[in-house]
Amino acid sequence: MQKYFNNVIDTTGAPIVGASVNVTIGSSPATVYSDNGITVQPQPFFTDAFGYFSFYAADGVYSITISGVGITTQTFSNVTLFDPYDGIVITAPISASALVVSGISQGLSVKEGANAKQGVQALIAGSAVVANTSVTATSRIFLTSNADGGTPGFLRVSARSAGVSFTITSSSGTDTSTVAYQIFEPA
Repeated sequence: MQKYFNNVIDTTGAPIVGASVNVTIGSSPATVYSDNGITVQPQPFFTDAFGYFSFYAADGVYSITISGVGITTQTFSNVTLFDPYDGIVITAPISASALVVSGISQGLSVKEGANAKQGVQALIAGSAVVANTSVTATSRIFLTSNADGGTPGFLRVSARSAGVSFTITSSSGTDTSTVAYQIFEPA
């Protein structure tokens, strides 16, 4: 949730009292709140005695339309609300030149599961074949011991079959560690 506030004034700088405010996301009315995500604020809402208005809304890109008797209706598009303290969930490809995580205690979370780009695998006698259809011929696969077992050795990816699997091999034939992996693709 992020708070947005602004004021509406006329050409002389005097506040416009009672101007109508509508917030949309795309072509639909946006869900906005009068507080930090608890009380839904009905739309339209109106500027106060000083021409001010405010609302809370989820992270997103909004349009704000100001209208009223005696004023020219104006729409402000591409108003971006972003709360850096909210967790960021990306569900589509990123088309930016960089992804920056700048908040303290923030980080990157990657979903694990079948054929995911991150996971864990237990070694048996120093090796394991990880079935994973997301691996490619050029995948960069990073490995680290998640929980040591047996006699830990140095880890490496010794084989890969694009779209099928990759093999983790330890320098120790008695390594039974649980290995965490992360798969990246070169741009």
